[in-house]
Amino acid sequence: MPPASLLLLLCSCLLGLRFWRCEVEAFTQDHRYSLMEYLFNGYRPEVRPTSDGQTTFLYVALHLLSIQGLDEKSQELGTSFIVEAFWYDDWLAWDPSQYGNISDFLYPQSNVWLPDLIIENSEESQRQLGYKMNMVRVNNLGFIHWKPSQVIKTACDIDVTYYPFDTQSCKIIISTWMSTVYDIDIVPHEGNVGIILDRYSQSGTWKLLSHSMEMLPNENDLTRIQFSLKLKRLRTFYILNIILPVLFLSFTASLVFLLPAEAGEKIGMGITVLLAYAVYLTIIADNMPQTSLQVSYLAVYLTLLLGLTAMGVVLAVVVLHIHHKSDDCKIGKRTERVIRKLRAVFCISKEKAAKQLWAIPFPPHDTKEKGPTNSRPQSKVAVTPVSGDEAVSPPPSYTQIVEEEKITWPKVAETMDRIMFIFTSCLIVITTAVFIPLLAFGS
Repeated sequence: MPPASLLLLLCSCLLGLRFWRCEVEAFTQDHRYSLMEYLFNGYRPEVRPTSDGQTTFLYVALHLLSIQGLDEKSQELGTSFIVEAFWYDDWLAWDPSQYGNISDFLYPQSNVWLPDLIIENSEESQRQLGYKMNMVRVNNLGFIHWKPSQVIKTACDIDVTYYPFDTQSCKIIISTWMSTVYDIDIVPHEGNVGIILDRYSQSGTWKLLSHSMEMLPNENDLTRIQFSLKLKRLRTFYILNIILPVLFLSFTASLVFLLPAEAGEKIGMGITVLLAYAVYLTIIADNMPQTSLQVSYLAVYLTLLLGLTAMGVVLAVVVLHIHHKSDDCKIGKRTERVIRKLRAVFCISKEKAAKQLWAIPFPPHDTKEKGPTNSRPQSKVAVTPVSGDEAVSPPPSYTQIVEEEKITWPKVAETMDRIMFIFTSCLIVITTAVFIPLLAFGS
């Protein structure tokens, strides 16, 4: 076949295919126009589509997209989700064979009847679900498939007892606005026992532990369905930014009593730790709901540490006052005996006696009879030889040094410092050992 004839045949086939396609599209378009005319001629979207006045059954499912956040102070849960609903419309059914085998189509939701669904526990202004630009899918059997999306804040009762190791339970309640149970009956979608998570995005603050769905008793003849979420707070951020700094601070509160009175920084250090606790207590209080129904154990723990630190500042002032008392003010015998016993109990006198014994010079050994030894340091004090008739007084014993220790006001202050350090350290350790495990494992 000549090339010109082959080219002519190819062009003819392409033109024929194009005309055939246009005819098919025109044929299908004509069927769509005819179908729309058949279905919506006289259709009233404000009238519930039932020919016999029976109840319209609304099959509902909820697709959770994300958790926007949980505001503890305002007690609001922010979520993004899609409500999937099905119902039967008596007036929107047709025979596909009469309309070019068209089995379904999309149509603006504003032109068909919609159930008056609302989020009952919404914290925002109440309005019906869906937007005018949303579409519905209509199939030839008369079933309507509607999937309005929603970003909303719902009320959620927050229990801050174990904050930040808490677990919260929040609910999303869907109900009709005005239609009674005799008009619309909401039922769970077939086979659905909870929330659908096929498009869920994990939150950076909360972990979804479980979810459920249940029908609520009809209230004022309104049908209601409840979707429940159990959320667990992700704790890493709070451990690193709240718990660990508080633990570190708790062990510095008693160190103020280890500073000597001459250092001049006892009060300054105590006030610094006190201010640090106050800052953390303010941070936690800002995240708590302003309610007295529950009290956070963490807030109680910080308040106790704040009180212990404040007590430490007061005691440090008392210690400094005692340390700088004049020698003209005599120490009573009973007070002296008590201080002496306390210094023995808390090993303060032992430390002083050991230092004093170590400082006593020892006479040199006879190097002719015994070899050199390194067991004790050699005295640099010159020893005057004495005759055999003169007795050498023995060095004072440990007990003698302890009993003959002179009790002065600085030593009284030193004793109080040691006692307060041990006392406040024990209180802080006990408080921490009680509250931290209670926070971590109580929930």
